[in-house]
Amino acid sequence: MNKGMFGGLTLKELAKRTWREANEDNVFGGAAELAYYFMLALFPMLIFLTSLVGFLPGAQEAIFNALSKVVPGEAWRLVSDTLNDVITKTNGGLLSFGILGTIWAASSGVSSVMGTLNVAYEAKEERTFLKMRLTAIGLTIALALLVMGGAILIMFAHTLSDWLTSSLGLGSVFAIVSTVIGYVIAIALLFLGIGLLYYFGPNVKQEWHWVTPGAVFAVAAIILGSLLFSVYLKFGPEYSATYGSLGAVIILMLWLYLVGLVLLVGGEINSEVELASGKPIIQGESGKPSKLQAA
Repeated sequence: MNKGMFGGLTLKELAKRTWREANEDNVFGGAAELAYYFMLALFPMLIFLTSLVGFLPGAQEAIFNALSKVVPGEAWRLVSDTLNDVITKTNGGLLSFGILGTIWAASSGVSSVMGTLNVAYEAKEERTFLKMRLTAIGLTIALALLVMGGAILIMFAHTLSDWLTSSLGLGSVFAIVSTVIGYVIAIALLFLGIGLLYYFGPNVKQEWHWVTPGAVFAVAAIILGSLLFSVYLKFGPEYSATYGSLGAVIILMLWLYLVGLVLLVGGEINSEVELASGKPIIQGESGKPSKLQAA
């Protein structure tokens, strides 16, 4: 990435400013708040996803397989076991009947992200409760469709690869290609999903950018952080031996905390870049400059 992407700041200057603002805005406490709301919203969100793809054979397994590559093993076992228990014990009609309630509950996590991103931009939340909740619900549905669409595209890529390999005898190279395509699709959709959060989340007027410094940091940190966290859990202390069945819950909360922290730091990065570039940071409803810009 070139220097211009950072609003004229060097990478070192951006890191210093982001660290200072992150401490002033208490992003570590905000990440703990997000972890709590994410925990409450996680299962409704997954139930909503499984309801959407229930008519597509293999799509649910594709989504679970994609998520299992990001969520640490013990935490994912807890999530998948709980979700399977809910699905098998609840008939499809009841899931469909409660879909609105499920969307509402799932949007709580997105709503909390929106509130904490306002802190990063030091913008006052001026949107009405209804408008903010509708925005959160819209983002929730958009994120769900991105996950579902990504899973279907990845599943289609694997199916096409298997057909080409078996029918045309083109070798296993297509299996490797389909795997690469799957990861590229997943990363691209992750960029888009985080970009939507950063664009619609805070109450500020912004120009849409497909790639922002904050999104680059968030995507890289989520992927690398999840990988390192899984390695740590594999070779580090055995949480289940210390906490029993609560070990998986603790691991899930730690991972959700890290995800929340990464999203908030990414928002801080974007706000610092906007400020350094000289672009006015204007609140979306009143049109007044944010406290960050006024300072």
